[in-house]
Amino acid sequence: MIDWVDFVAPLVHDEGQGSPFYAGEVMSTTAAGELDWGIFKRMQMLGSYSSTVQVRSGRMADGRQAVRVSGNLVKWFQGHNIFGTNDIRGLVLESLSKILEIGKISASISDLESWVVGDIELVRVDCTESANFGNEKRVLNAIRSLDQSANLKFRGRGQFNGHSLLFGKGSRNWSLTLYSKGTELKKHKLPLELLDSPLIEFANGLLRMEFRLLSMHLKKLGLDKLWAWCENTASSVHQMMLQNLQISDATMIDSDVLESLPTRYKLIYQSWKDGHDLRTILSRPTFYRHRTALLSYGVDISIKQDRHEAESSNVVPIRVVLVGKPVTVPEWALNTPLFFQPSYAHAA
Repeated sequence: MIDWVDFVAPLVHDEGQGSPFYAGEVMSTTAAGELDWGIFKRMQMLGSYSSTVQVRSGRMADGRQAVRVSGNLVKWFQGHNIFGTNDIRGLVLESLSKILEIGKISASISDLESWVVGDIELVRVDCTESANFGNEKRVLNAIRSLDQSANLKFRGRGQFNGHSLLFGKGSRNWSLTLYSKGTELKKHKLPLELLDSPLIEFANGLLRMEFRLLSMHLKKLGLDKLWAWCENTASSVHQMMLQNLQISDATMIDSDVLESLPTRYKLIYQSWKDGHDLRTILSRPTFYRHRTALLSYGVDISIKQDRHEAESSNVVPIRVVLVGKPVTVPEWALNTPLFFQPSYAHAA
């Protein structure tokens, strides 16, 4: 799903005071009082269900007059981002059409032609997918497990804050965030109009995997122009980048392992699975002897486990879930206001 998008599209329009996008300016002066630089502030444009996007006058890389748009386009149209479309070209064109309508301005034929062929610069694109773990508790358990056992190639260990795991914080290229969608909705509640819908129940079991692609990485991938994207590009890029997430086999152990272990290791395995730190129980030589033996069964007792309640005692096969088929738009949302499917005619 396409989440947040920051783009620059050519658009000839009045700038400064009187402009439909004017929300003030930020200026800097020299010590002598002369203007050093200035930039237009972003205007908040209201969409569906009180969601907004930020709009201001700007410039294309080649100097053409343009409009800069930044925001969660899916949420702007449908009021939520629990699920949505991968059609970034349709989303951008629909948003530009709506901005013209709100601003009561017209685009030139030249600008419209540029939009349709995808001559629009992408500054940031968030590509997201979700995996269904059944309920919020299992999602949070999975994230805690990944904090202990996952590394992202070129990013290392993630930063864990209790309900989300961030890889690549502060990167100017790209980052990955894993978080519980159900937990997020408790902090950032749905609009009142959507509270009686099935959305909250649907979101409770979702683990959201969100790649934030910034300008430098978009250019590296050759995806910094809208024309480079088709409807399956977001999913392909997401799956390609998710393959860099390296997960220890210890997170994939299920309850059948106990039956396959030699009797002398069953108590050790069960103590480890129950969350005990075996380093504090066993002598150093005994700990490493048992660790070496259990590694042949895919169990690494050096990775401390969280204590699981009875209902979640079977560890979810995380790697299989994350690289498997992503959660799709539920049938009950199709052809309803809960799912916005762009219909703007655009080039394939």
